[in-house]
Parts: sequence; structure tokens; C-alpha cells
Amino acid sequence: MESRSFDVLIIGSGAAAYAAAIYARRYNLSVGIVEQSFGGYTAVAGVIENYPGTPQIDGFELMEKMKQQAVDELGAEVIEGQAALAKNEYHCFEVELTADGRQPQADDEAVTLRAKTLILATGMEHRTLNLPREAEYRAKGVHYCATCDGPVYRGKRVAVVGGGDSAVKSANQLVDMGAAHVFLVTREGNVDHAEPINRDRLMDRVRAGSVDVLYETEVREYLGGPPLAGVRLSKPHGGTDALEVSAVFVEVGAVPRNALAGELGVILNARGEVHVDPVTMATNVDGVFACGDLTDASGSFKQIVTGVAQGAIAATSAYRDISQHGRACAMHAMVAPPSIVPSIT
Repeated sequence: MESRSFDVLIIGSGAAAYAAAIYARRYNLSVGIVEQSFGGYTAVAGVIENYPGTPQIDGFELMEKMKQQAVDELGAEVIEGQAALAKNEYHCFEVELTADGRQPQADDEAVTLRAKTLILATGMEHRTLNLPREAEYRAKGVHYCATCDGPVYRGKRVAVVGGGDSAVKSANQLVDMGAAHVFLVTREGNVDHAEPINRDRLMDRVRAGSVDVLYETEVREYLGGPPLAGVRLSKPHGGTDALEVSAVFVEVGAVPRNALAGELGVILNARGEVHVDPVTMATNVDGVFACGDLTDASGSFKQIVTGVAQGAIAATSAYRDISQHGRACAMHAMVAPPSIVPSIT
């Protein structure tokens, strides 16, 4: 079993994670980044128009630039895999990785990572519609990323489910990608939760006849295949509740990836977000910090710019923690069995 040690181990690979890595390396800390899926939400967000200093940039390109700065220029190390196990023995953390996040088996080629501090930046994952056979339709007509999969449906009728900014932006993207027609299905009576500029663009497309918004409507069933042939609506549209579409893009929010936080005993709020001190990004577990969409630091306002700021704060707090407790790992190894927490004053 391979083993590596770091001052700071960052779990995640989105904007918050790479911002934390950049700042931690500038503090001359050794940094490991556990990357399961490069770039997080930012990498698949399409064109970003509200990141200061870059009036328009593709999200994937922005993440590539962050990774280049953290890894190629500053020397952070990326380890691919998923954290499957975490141990905490007084400011001395151990994480085991496998390719798929399974509990490591004896014959697995698992990697053990040790660190003086942890920064959790695992972000969020898409919420599903929780409909029958949804897993069967995944990537066969049911998708969760218009940027990733939209080009496949050029010239075809597609639907987007949701009424927030992500849903409205996805509908606009699909039109730009050449979809024959886009149906935005929302259970709300409006799309007022969307950013005004994205909402205005949507209304322009509605007037142009390329988008229909189906208000106060839900998707009740997937039809055909797989692959998908259509959806059953909660009320008729055009005289029928069966809507023929080749794809559905689900944009109904996200839930925090908090499994590792739970293993560590980190306090979560009612929404499953990691509760942090917004001044330091510290959790209730000594030596564990968190940043980005995973946390409650900025409430429901989750943006690239807030995640980046939180990553910088988390790295700074980790540096201060190591300055105070940095020798705990070495001392613990010398004076105590693995099951005993040493007394350090």
C-alpha cells in the first residue's frame, strides 16, 4: 500500500479546492489534492460571465488555469481517486483512496494519505427527479449537464426541468447548441429565481419561438426505451400529457457531498451542508476546514467567487493551525499507540 504525507490535504477539485491549494503553497506548505472529477461544477458551467477580471471565459478553461497555477507553477500534487476512509488522531489525519470510493479490501492497491490538516471542498452533486427507472435512462436521454451532453442533441427536441438560474441558463445553452426546440418545465409560476440577464435571454428565445416554458408543470414519468422517447407531464401541453423529446436535462438543485465530513464527525446543518465558522472556515473538528458549495458559509448564495474566497481563507486557517499544532503528528507517532490520543500542551 502506497503512503504519502502532506501538510494540507484538500479533498475536492473545484474552484474552492484549487484556490485553497494556491494559497497553501504560497505559505510553503506541502499540498495534496484528491481529485475525483476535475473542476467541479465550474468545469461544466459553460460560459462564465461574472468572474472578476474575466468578462467571458469557459468554465473548464477557468479551472484549467487554476489547476495550472496550483500544480504546474506552485507544486501542489494531484492524487486521483475517491476518499473512502478517514481517521483522525489529534491533528493527524489519514485518508485511504480507491478508484471508486469502495471500502478498501486487502488486495486493493489503495493509497494512504496522511496530513496535518484537512480542507474539505467536495462540493455538491445533482439532485435527481427520483422517478422510476431514472438510473436506467442516465446518459440515455436523461442528463444533468447541458454543457457536457447538449451538443449530442443538435437538431432534436429537448426538455429542461427546473426553474432556477441553472435551469434557465441550460435552456439558453441548448438553444445556442442547436437544439430544434427546448421545453423548460417548471413547477413554479415564474422563473424569477433566475439571474435577470439569463431570464431576459430566455424570454428573447421564447418570443423567437425556440423555447416554450411550461409553468406549474412537473415531469411524472420517463417514456420509451431507454433511450428516452419522451416524458409524461403532470398536465397537458398542446392537448396531450405526453411530450416527445429526445433528452431531459435535470436542473432541480443539488445536495452536498458530505460523506467524508460525516465520517470525521463534522457538524452538518439541516440541509446537509458542513457548518463552518465564516471567519476561519473551521469546522467543529480541530484541524478540519471546509470551503465552497459544501458549506453554509455564504448561505444559499453559492458562486465561484465565494468559493474561491473561502478556499483562500481555509488555507490561511490551515497554515495558522499547522504553526500551532504542526508537530502533533510526529509526537503522536512516537509516544502513543494508534488508539491513544496524546496529551499535548
